[in-house]
Amino acid sequence: MRKYPWRSAAVLGLALAAAVAVAAPANATEPGSGSAYGADVDVHLLPSVLGPGGLTVSTGKLAASSTSGPISASALDAALRGLVTAKVITSSSHHSTTDGSVTSNAAIVDAALPVLAPLAGSTPKASVISSQCHADASGITGSSDLADLDLGQIGHVSASTPNLTIGVPGVLSIVANEQIQHADGSLTVNALHIRLLGAGLAAALGSGDIVLASSTCGAATTISTPPTSAQPPTQPEVSVVPAGAPETGDGSLATVIVH
Repeated sequence: MRKYPWRSAAVLGLALAAAVAVAAPANATEPGSGSAYGADVDVHLLPSVLGPGGLTVSTGKLAASSTSGPISASALDAALRGLVTAKVITSSSHHSTTDGSVTSNAAIVDAALPVLAPLAGSTPKASVISSQCHADASGITGSSDLADLDLGQIGHVSASTPNLTIGVPGVLSIVANEQIQHADGSLTVNALHIRLLGAGLAAALGSGDIVLASSTCGAATTISTPPTSAQPPTQPEVSVVPAGAPETGDGSLATVIVH
């Protein structure tokens, strides 16, 4: 049987990427805290993609928000060095002092992914890429939306199934509705996580990560209800009914207690 060494390397690359994703320590998220951001790109593209020397792009977290402030953020007409474009990027994260709940969300409107065009056959687009999480007394839940996302020849993903993964071995991995449960109990939801896996391999785009629409929620806090102050018992009103009044019956002096 004919063997392909590069395929073994591809499988190893996928395994290593998965191991790193699981083992990477997360920042501690205290109860009552949360955060969100619209996009985070950290990739190195090969010369075969963008010409001599390739290109390294590291944007940091765009339109980032947190419960510690700012609680909301936005960016308009974002163009991440031609890799990702978006008309609007927004995020927000809020801790309710009324019921202790935490809510975070992030959204990208009118997104395009030119970085995937060589594999997709055309530029993938989506009308909305979003994620959200919510923590309350019953626990933490999260979900994503990938409205009208078309990945062309790469395949189809759905946000209805957490951690659904497709891709090209050794070249590309795409996780839809990625949900990461951290050791501190917090939950991170990434609407779309694109991993470029194939630095040095044939037909590779490059290496690195592109995370779109990320939301994180820590556990809800317990809101203590202040004790209500004891009210003194209501004193009955006492009135004296004159002798001979109908209330006395026999005409004697009677006392009627009215509550």
